Amino acid sequence: MSQRKSADSLALELRHPDPARRVAALVGLAHVPQPIEGDVLEALIEALASETKGVQRRAAGVIAAAGARNPVVVARLLALLETPSAPSRWAAAYALGLIDGALDLRACPPLLDALANPDGDVRWAALELLVRLGRRHPDPIRDRLLMALQQDGDTNRRKMALYALRNLGLRDPAVLAAVRGASAADDSQVRLAALSFIRDLAGADAQAVDIVLDRMGSDPDHGVRRAAASTLGYLNDRSERVVAALRQAADAPHDPSLRKAARQTLDKLLEEP
Repeated sequence: MSQRKSADSLALELRHPDPARRVAALVGLAHVPQPIEGDVLEALIEALASETKGVQRRAAGVIAAAGARNPVVVARLLALLETPSAPSRWAAAYALGLIDGALDLRACPPLLDALANPDGDVRWAALELLVRLGRRHPDPIRDRLLMALQQDGDTNRRKMALYALRNLGLRDPAVLAAVRGASAADDSQVRLAALSFIRDLAGADAQAVDIVLDRMGSDPDHGVRRAAASTLGYLNDRSERVVAALRQAADAPHDPSLRKAARQTLDKLLEEP
């Protein structure tokens, strides 16, 4: 069989309707490498955007190995960041993240888009790549995460932006102001993400305790109230007002989860330092 026919056959197998056949083709390609170019490369990129996670993982490994050896693969992935297809843009950004030195700021828009993906695995993978970019390019990534947090209506993207800012250790006044705003967001998931950010402050922000006390005392969601009570245990504030609020929460008549969290935090704060 000629090399051209072999490539045609491989591309067909990579596009086969049966996911098991696609996985088998990817396994074979990983163990017996062939030139990754032309239609084989396009079929691999399609496999990377597959709805089947086993196909995605195998395709990612093959593309990463090929991209490390062949700049043509990296160039094709970079060009794909501009495609109208959101799944393909994400696939390209993810693949670039697997190739040493290939991920750059051009991947930021599809990564931010992926923070809103309904698939949690995609959201967390995108967050990890954004944090990696943010360590190399702190200012532009910080600015884009703040825009996603403050101007976007998507709950998933807003909460993931908060987690990314938290993981990057960003604590400047603009970030803290955005976190304070998020702590009063309409969606409870965003409020919980804001509390997660505040928990990591460990008392660094003077207004953090005020925010958390307000959530514990007035939030309409019992999960947020419980999380606020637990968060107080990490802020190193043993003042009278905090202890009094926790004691009141520990006696909450219709909220057993809040009572438990408040009592545990009281025990932690009232222990000898």
